[in-house]
Amino acid sequence: MPGRAAQLEAVASRVLRRLPPGVAGDVRVRAEGWTTMRFANGHVHQPHVEESRSISLRVAKEQRLGIATTTDTTSEGIARVVRDAVALASIAPVDRRVGPFPSDGRPRPVPYSRSTAALVPEAVGRLAERALDAAGAGDDGYRVSGAVHAGAQTLAVANTSGCLVSGVRTASQASVLVERPADDPPVSGWAEGSHWDAARLDTAGIGREALARMPRTAPKAAKPGAYRVLLGGAAAQEMVGFLGHLGFSGHGEEEGWSCLKSKRGTRFFPENLTLADDGRSPMGLPNAFDEEGTPKRRLALIDAGVVGPAVTDLVTAGHLGTPLTGHALPPESPFGEWGPVPTNMVLSSKDGASEEELAKILGNGLIVTRFHYVRIVHPARGVITGMTRDGTYRVRRGEVVEPVRNLRFTQSVLDALRATEAFGRTRHRFSDERGVQSVTCPALVTARFHFTSATVF
Repeated sequence: MPGRAAQLEAVASRVLRRLPPGVAGDVRVRAEGWTTMRFANGHVHQPHVEESRSISLRVAKEQRLGIATTTDTTSEGIARVVRDAVALASIAPVDRRVGPFPSDGRPRPVPYSRSTAALVPEAVGRLAERALDAAGAGDDGYRVSGAVHAGAQTLAVANTSGCLVSGVRTASQASVLVERPADDPPVSGWAEGSHWDAARLDTAGIGREALARMPRTAPKAAKPGAYRVLLGGAAAQEMVGFLGHLGFSGHGEEEGWSCLKSKRGTRFFPENLTLADDGRSPMGLPNAFDEEGTPKRRLALIDAGVVGPAVTDLVTAGHLGTPLTGHALPPESPFGEWGPVPTNMVLSSKDGASEEELAKILGNGLIVTRFHYVRIVHPARGVITGMTRDGTYRVRRGEVVEPVRNLRFTQSVLDALRATEAFGRTRHRFSDERGVQSVTCPALVTARFHFTSATVF
């Protein structure tokens, strides 16, 4: 991997040397290798192997920014991407508030897995087979589906201010769905997880958890309304992920739609809640620097209930007049439109309970395994909507009494987390398929959660 990083650094330097006099810029050169094994009906059915290289160039010409990308790393491709970026900058609007490109990029190495970066498809297939076997793929009436992803990205970032950094990150992720489609209504269970080292991704455990989450009896109807709710890890991370986007985005802070803009510096959440964004932590998916070469560091988003700052990149830091926090995404669409967001969130608390203890604390309410098709309703109020899915249960007097049919919710993330009464003892790691964004968090009990309608399944 060090050899590949040196090659990418050389390509990045070649790109910058082609810039015309008086034009500044930064460039990202990446090489990626990913393997995906999808399975359905109890069999691996869609293996996918991808190898790619790309260049992302942003130039600053007379206070105008232009961005161009290419997958052609030859001399001709480099000349073309430079020409395109400069041409786009010539017609872009003037932005006098964008600061200079950072020059202090000296990130310290973070853990990564050489074996994960070198995984062959057959090895990823074996991870999928473990999930299938543990989830009961051979049992009559059961249907098991899901996917396992594993791979690595090597990234070099350079700019005309003297920054030149490179590094490797690895990621693996798996999700498993177990169903009994012949039941009326059909029932299902879900589990997922991720790790930066595929050798430590317990796909068998994920399969067993999905099987355990599946109801064994027909779900009963549940009325819409406000409930006390125990959010399992997959559901809790959805809340945390949307809080990161809606409350700590640099774009949201600049444009005024951040749901936490007026709360910064105040104790708005429970004192035992701490949320950090820490790209260096092995509890998440480590990454040494962001897409502008700024080193990652721990940033307290919520410190003992007190709301911290929004995260920034080059553009939003210039507009807000605040320091860079190391949260730049690639500047091209769609990432540039999202702007800087927390990408390595870790939720922790001073205390923690087992799942059985959390049910006792819940008392009367619902257990939610995960949410499905979640969308934003009102960003400035932190309101989202979605549905429960794949294992929702009623709890009475601290005991699980029956599965219930799925419910649609419309809920403020702020209110749900502000009403948190207890956290789980075990933190679970979740991420997207390629580990760009991760959330590590426990299950939690919240006293207020609003369900607006019911379903027949």
